[in-house]
Amino acid sequence: MANFPLPTPHDVARARERFLSAGEEAEGAVRETILASWRRSRFWGVEVDRLEPPHQPDVDSDGPLMRAARSVLERLEREIADMPLSVILTDAHALVLHRRTGERSLNAHLDAVSLAPGFSYAEQFVGTNGIGTALEERKAAHVFGHEHFSERLQLLSCAGAPIRNLLTGRIEGVIDITCWRDDASPLMRVLVQEAARDIERRLLEQSSKRERILLQEFLARCRRTKKPVLCMGDNLIITNSSAAHLLDPNDHVILRETVAELLASRFQTDVQVNLSRGQTAKLRFHRVPGPTGTAGAVVEIDIMPRTSSFRTETEPPDTWLPGLVGRSPAWTGVCQKVSAHCRTRTSLLLIGEPGVGKFALVQAAHRQFFPASCLSVFDAAACKADAPEEWLREVEAWLTGTDSTVVLRHLDRLDPAAMRRLGNVLGREGKHRPWIVGTFTTDASAGLASAGADGLLCHFSATVTVPPLRHRIADVWDLVPALLERHTRGREVGCAPEALRILLRCQWPGNVAQLDRALQFALSRRSAGGRIQPQDLPPECHVVSRRVLTPWESLERDAIVTALIEAGGNREKAAMSLGISRATIYRKINTYGIVLDAPQK
Repeated sequence: MANFPLPTPHDVARARERFLSAGEEAEGAVRETILASWRRSRFWGVEVDRLEPPHQPDVDSDGPLMRAARSVLERLEREIADMPLSVILTDAHALVLHRRTGERSLNAHLDAVSLAPGFSYAEQFVGTNGIGTALEERKAAHVFGHEHFSERLQLLSCAGAPIRNLLTGRIEGVIDITCWRDDASPLMRVLVQEAARDIERRLLEQSSKRERILLQEFLARCRRTKKPVLCMGDNLIITNSSAAHLLDPNDHVILRETVAELLASRFQTDVQVNLSRGQTAKLRFHRVPGPTGTAGAVVEIDIMPRTSSFRTETEPPDTWLPGLVGRSPAWTGVCQKVSAHCRTRTSLLLIGEPGVGKFALVQAAHRQFFPASCLSVFDAAACKADAPEEWLREVEAWLTGTDSTVVLRHLDRLDPAAMRRLGNVLGREGKHRPWIVGTFTTDASAGLASAGADGLLCHFSATVTVPPLRHRIADVWDLVPALLERHTRGREVGCAPEALRILLRCQWPGNVAQLDRALQFALSRRSAGGRIQPQDLPPECHVVSRRVLTPWESLERDAIVTALIEAGGNREKAAMSLGISRATIYRKINTYGIVLDAPQK
């Protein structure tokens, strides 16, 4: 039996029982770290007598963390052979990646409590434990026997230490040692801290030359200025202290998209973006060359003088085409390309996800350059698979008999045979020269080739991909007032900063069309005018998307969000109104990634 410091295990067991049964706080009877974890566990609604951590079948068993830890784990596993100890490695979300146990009975018990690869041991699922508590405290933690919140973990003791990326400071995972309660020792914490340091050194050693070049450039820039500085690479984001105080998570999304657009384009000059708190920032962009191509970028941030508290009605945004808004490099670059092809009547295929604005681009370019000409639209959705002749004859008549603009929408809906026949029509020459534009819709995971449209490419002289809204999220600043004006002529309706921050945080899988529907939903709840508030937005806006939900899950998510808003953010009231337990609503909130910025009054 190990020599435990005061308080004794018996004292801890009695304090835990009082905490769980009577809600009595146990200052002095348990360590403050453990008491804080018990409070968090109670807040999350962790059930004391049930243990059902979520399971993820696909575990990254060969990622950077696992590669860096492999030799350390092998050494520890040799040392614990035939001993009642288990060595466990998790990722930064407490998902178990690896487990090796030296004793058969302990191995079976760990399986029984789901402390196994693919299961998450985050505090919000299983309560106080060496893995989840180390992540919450962001430092090494040891949990002995009765200090566990869950009844089913009482026979175990464990110690965990976070593993940090020494380049970024970001926690990459946890190394943990677990054993039977009676075999525990405070020295377990020392052992896992030493193992964590070894893994951190190996992570640094295996970091790419590109990341080291970026880090050197970032440090050199920070020595020359006290301004906020941000460094971005493929999987690397570093900020100095000034930038860390200036930027919130929503700003990181905005800047990440902006820097990605600049890296992908030829733009090298300064650009301006609007941050989530209403500030306008001037970005001084410095491309960093790497051993092969570009390593990333270092950005200096200047905050421009504030001219108004919130930018909803300001000067018209810079744009290449009338009637369109958005000033991100990705969007203005697309507008410029479409304008150039329109002026020269170059046949053009526009590719993009649903709702990105492909047809709006064509309309705007046509109005700009051929305002007196006719714009003819042929939707492939009207082409019947069993009898496409009529639709194709009508298309051919316009393609060969007019010099106006001809738009062929939704070409992705044609079957392969109709695509081939349309290709033959496009290949015929007529006495007139119309501007021919095709639009092809893809989803986020499918490319043009996989959709079976390769044969169409050769019949269009140019192809332009319209970026999804999540790749130009800063354009939401301009889109929101423009879309509101479209739907509120004669009414003064704006968007409160708190609501706009939520809109900037969304991923918008449905792109501009989805944003427009969200604003229409909000307007329907605010008939008296005024500013749109967070509670006016549809449920989907209060969710940080993790995966595509089934229709039933979407209904369940929306019901929970609506109940939370109506309950002013009070989870217990929302659970009662839905007829579910507090533990269930906490679990669902985490599962669906529901985020309410603050309780609604």
